[in-house]
Amino acid sequence: MSEEARRDPLSGMHARFNLFARGFARRFFRDLALDDDTVARLRTLEERGTVVYAMRYASRLDYFLMNALFLRHGLRRSLFANGIRFDYYGPLWRALRTRVRFWRTGDLWRRGVDRIPIDTLMREERSLFVFLRSERLRAWLRGRRHLAALRRADRELLDRALARAADEGGPVTVVPVALFWRKGPRNQRRFLNLAYGAPTRPSDFAKVASFLANYRSLAVKVGEGIDVGAFVAERRDDSRETLVRKLRRAVLIPLSREEKIVEGPSLRPRHKVAERVLGAGPVEAAIDRRASGRRRSIEAARSEAESMFREISASMNSTFLAVLSAAASALFGRLFQSIETSGLDRVAGVASRNPIVLVPNHRSYFDFVLISWLFYKHYMVPPHIAARENMAFGPFGYIFRRAGAFFLRRSFDDDLYKEVFRSYVSYLVREGFPQEFFIEGGRSRTGRTLAPKLGMLSWNVDAFLDSGRRDLFFVPVSITYERLVEESAMLSELAGQGKRDENLRGLLKARKVLRRRWGSATVHFDEPISVAEAMGDARDALSAPDAEDARREFVAGLGNRIVERINACTAANATSVAAAVFLGAARPGLLRHDLNARMRELVELLRVCGADLTPALEADLPDFGDSVAFLRRSDLIRALEDERGEILYFEDAKRRALDIYRNSILHFLAPASFMARRLQTGATRDELREDLRVWADLFYHEFFAPPAQVVGPQFDNTLRHFERVGFAELHEGRYRAADKGRAALRTLELQTRGLQEAYLAAFRAAQAISEPTSVKTLERVAGEAFVRSELLGEIRSPEVASRATFANAFDALARRRILARHRDPDVREPLYRRGECFDELSALCAQLAAALGDG
Repeated sequence: MSEEARRDPLSGMHARFNLFARGFARRFFRDLALDDDTVARLRTLEERGTVVYAMRYASRLDYFLMNALFLRHGLRRSLFANGIRFDYYGPLWRALRTRVRFWRTGDLWRRGVDRIPIDTLMREERSLFVFLRSERLRAWLRGRRHLAALRRADRELLDRALARAADEGGPVTVVPVALFWRKGPRNQRRFLNLAYGAPTRPSDFAKVASFLANYRSLAVKVGEGIDVGAFVAERRDDSRETLVRKLRRAVLIPLSREEKIVEGPSLRPRHKVAERVLGAGPVEAAIDRRASGRRRSIEAARSEAESMFREISASMNSTFLAVLSAAASALFGRLFQSIETSGLDRVAGVASRNPIVLVPNHRSYFDFVLISWLFYKHYMVPPHIAARENMAFGPFGYIFRRAGAFFLRRSFDDDLYKEVFRSYVSYLVREGFPQEFFIEGGRSRTGRTLAPKLGMLSWNVDAFLDSGRRDLFFVPVSITYERLVEESAMLSELAGQGKRDENLRGLLKARKVLRRRWGSATVHFDEPISVAEAMGDARDALSAPDAEDARREFVAGLGNRIVERINACTAANATSVAAAVFLGAARPGLLRHDLNARMRELVELLRVCGADLTPALEADLPDFGDSVAFLRRSDLIRALEDERGEILYFEDAKRRALDIYRNSILHFLAPASFMARRLQTGATRDELREDLRVWADLFYHEFFAPPAQVVGPQFDNTLRHFERVGFAELHEGRYRAADKGRAALRTLELQTRGLQEAYLAAFRAAQAISEPTSVKTLERVAGEAFVRSELLGEIRSPEVASRATFANAFDALARRRILARHRDPDVREPLYRRGECFDELSALCAQLAAALGDG
């Protein structure tokens, strides 16, 4: 029989809608479509046999949309659906005739599974829809018996599918389908809510209202099909009733996971969250200590804790998220030429099963807005973001809270505040809310990734151990910009000016940034790191109360691993590559063809080192026309015409800016740079590897490149590349620079020379320590020594000198126990004194001086 003849007149999809439904579909469904991969997958399943589409809720609007999409893509219509009546979406005269005929025969009140030969439809390999939740109001009005019958209908449909696959061997596939008419988390509703219904059973009014407000951004998620035959074969010993229950659960699980990605956990009222956070044992104990220590009442101490909770906690709101997403879309469309992302799909896959914590690098104030916007745009609930209290300025603190920001003080000296904050983080982990924090603590002013601050990481690990959750995933995220909006402020701070506090006036002054374009932004989400897997069998031991040292060591290792992954997944853009070429030249200007040649060499080396390139850079190969034009528009470089060709050059005032952009890829280039310096004088393979090991260890906290990776595969690949392109040659057992490669190796050598010069100045300042000395004093002495060396012509890369670089140098000495950290109760800032290995400092200075002399 024909498809139309087999169609259930009351619930089957229509080949043609009535005038009103046709106009509605044309107006609201015209921009909606299934992606090509999904359409191809469904067509393959249709060719194979029966397809049963499964949705959680019976909704005519959802069914109407799927009907329109199936017609548009030429997919097979569903001939039956349980729990709904859909006849009046077709021609009205036909619907009226059907109703009269069914009323006369009594079929109007019979269930569809009793009225329609479902077995025949499956045997003829048609398509059907099964709703796992039927209409609530109509079923409730008709009584408990009818409600129970409707609840059985979906199970009977699944039972028929099992019978078709198991008893007859027919191919049947169940395909989960989820539609999302709104984005963002849901609030936990009260018993009666006419607008939206319960969170797990939205009302028809909510569907229509949400659709009219959000139809342009509606999402259709079609899950992987479940082969019913294979499903039964894996469970041969189960009864039919058990199989139906398990098949229904197998359908509900992917639907629940999709909902978890889009909506996340339900948002409790803020006072309910406060009850849970402040009711935790450690917080109660801290309240008691505050009351007894300051001779105050318990009520006063609790009131203080409540005030701290309000100061800390977020108050995420879906309406605010929608408004802010629209504003961010307009803002980013004005600021950036493009925003490229990768790795978000695998994050969504993990987020559907476990809580995630996003850990991005921090380069711009746009970082957290960008990530939240990307999540919201891709139908993922935005994260709760740990932000410094200085971001809670003016009305923007109110706005940021509703976008998911929660705030932390710079200091955690207050015991009660620390316990309230830790309890709030524990609540987020326990409930499964996605989080985000910047592991560097603040924005990097140098462009290099800063050493990890372990506070938030430690509290999340502790919360995971206490929560009993199966797993928690940290997601390293790398964000790069072709041009930083905050560039001028960063340069001022590197020059020694203090950081300006955020305020409304400063934000309004920043309107000038809207007058120019800032290139592209690239966001890469790396492979999530499983905490349970990282702990392995040590989880129980780490949970012990007396395992603080072991937990501290685990967190430190995890922090380094996250930063290593952030660096490893950083994408190289045109600005960073060009900056490396200019700073690696012996002079400020290059002929255009020389610049292009050096950039191509660096791009090839970056690929050897495993670096990704931004799509904009890939598209601009091999001549870099758009990239150079952007650098000129950004005023980073200038151009002059010459009879030998176009000269591109940078002014000395732009050195620090170029250094910031070069540093975003310096961790990829550093091993090759150290090797290039040693190749100038020649060395055996073992000497080259040992030399690289020494520098990789000394500068680990500048580049966060795993030493085993650097001196292992990366060393081998780089040396092989140098030989292949003719930069190095092997002569009598020693590698040395070939004539063809001297210019390229010189460019590479200068990439890390500035760091070695800065470290040598810092180490010489440390040699003068005779008593505990503050970090600020040491940084000042190192800076003065660096300036003197520059005046004498001993410095070739002055742009590298900064307080951050000198501070890293002193940290490196402390890790080697050449210096020791000293605490003086009368002095707030940290101090350094001579360590037990102080005598090794002279040899280290000599080694650095020799390396620079060789250059």
